[in-house]
Amino acid sequence: MSDSGRLNVGSNRALWAVAASLLALALGVSGASAQSASRGGFTSEDIALRDNLIAAQETLLNVYRCRFGVDIGAVAGGCTNGHPTLEFSQPAEFEGIPTSEDIAVRDRLVAVQEALLNTYRCRFDFEIDTAITPGGCPGQANSKQTPSFALDALVRPGDLEGGPPPGLITPSGVSVAVLGVDGESFPARPDGDKGVSAPAPEVNEGRFIVMTPCGSISTVSAGLPLQGVRVVVDPGHGGSYDIGAVGPNGLAEHDLNLTLSYAVLNELSSRGIPAASTRTGHYGSPLSVRSAFADVLGAEALVSIHHNGPTFSISNRPGTEVYVQSVSAQLARADSARLGGLLHQEITNALAGFENVRWSRVLDAGVLRVLSTRGNDAYGMISLPNVPAVLVEYGYLTNRSEAALFATDEYIRVAAKATANAIEAYLNTDRSGTESNQRPRVFNPARAPSSCNEVALE
Repeated sequence: MSDSGRLNVGSNRALWAVAASLLALALGVSGASAQSASRGGFTSEDIALRDNLIAAQETLLNVYRCRFGVDIGAVAGGCTNGHPTLEFSQPAEFEGIPTSEDIAVRDRLVAVQEALLNTYRCRFDFEIDTAITPGGCPGQANSKQTPSFALDALVRPGDLEGGPPPGLITPSGVSVAVLGVDGESFPARPDGDKGVSAPAPEVNEGRFIVMTPCGSISTVSAGLPLQGVRVVVDPGHGGSYDIGAVGPNGLAEHDLNLTLSYAVLNELSSRGIPAASTRTGHYGSPLSVRSAFADVLGAEALVSIHHNGPTFSISNRPGTEVYVQSVSAQLARADSARLGGLLHQEITNALAGFENVRWSRVLDAGVLRVLSTRGNDAYGMISLPNVPAVLVEYGYLTNRSEAALFATDEYIRVAAKATANAIEAYLNTDRSGTESNQRPRVFNPARAPSSCNEVALE
């Protein structure tokens, strides 16, 4: 649900929160060192991914172990390089009778665990120590802290030649735009309207000046550079003040959007397309900051991921809607419309392959310009960015039938692949997709929540 964030084990919301946070770790928003044997030469990106996959593995094993009391083992097969596929060697042991939600959480954790470990083994030909270190459970002695980046994966201002990168993943895994280093000049930060200046923070020698997710100016000592980013993905909503739509099954939109966004990033990465996310966890960020992040990184496209509500009439076709830029972004309008057409075509064709889904749809569903009664683009993620931007409503989370689908691994896989297909075609071909509706929709959306809680950057 466009423009208007807690793990609750025993509810469907848990499975998305856990999976999203762990996929975030795997894709490079946190990392840790672990014992492994490398073979051959690897790039700095390989090493960073290796460390981040280890961190995700350690975190997931402890979450799973603490909740269900399970050990893991290895069985033969699964990797083309001969390594055995890792999987759980015994079922989870519950205290009392598990609910269907417990089982769903367990199954989700198993799936993510297997994907992470096998990706690691097959990608790098490394061995993984699968023993679970004691600790990591609330109330136990020697509890492990949340993993942070391996120090050798970070860069500091003094490590770089030719100026700072446009963006960073901070040591705590938060994506930020870089405004400068130390006392250098930097552009005004956005604050609802672009061009509102902010005082410089107290300068610390050898630190990056960054824009926080809430739009404040802060500094960090180091981070993973975001350079050459072609696509920015925006998981809509986020934080405790802006959860978006909620499905009849308890699935919250901000969790679903984040999970799908990381799956899209993973798909793009596998195709060699550099991409970044406006948010990497369960925190909020104003629309002006998200759009500025894409602009500062110089992305070629911004795709904001959403799931709609409330539910309208039932249809046998997906009610996917893609909102594109209008007169408020004249230079980007043609590119936005082409990107939107490709996304709508790929996503609707892919979702139509799911059987026995009672879709929700409105009459003008398609590729749309959505204007306010004043004639401007109604949604901030469309009107604010200078880069070509689109907002995708994949379907209706408030529709019981669609919500059940959205809570499945298969939906995430199919939707992510379709999204990546469209983005790849947009970047590398001149192909177009669904034609935009000639007549705009006139709509005045509610204002997005303005409250924002700062998150730790390191």
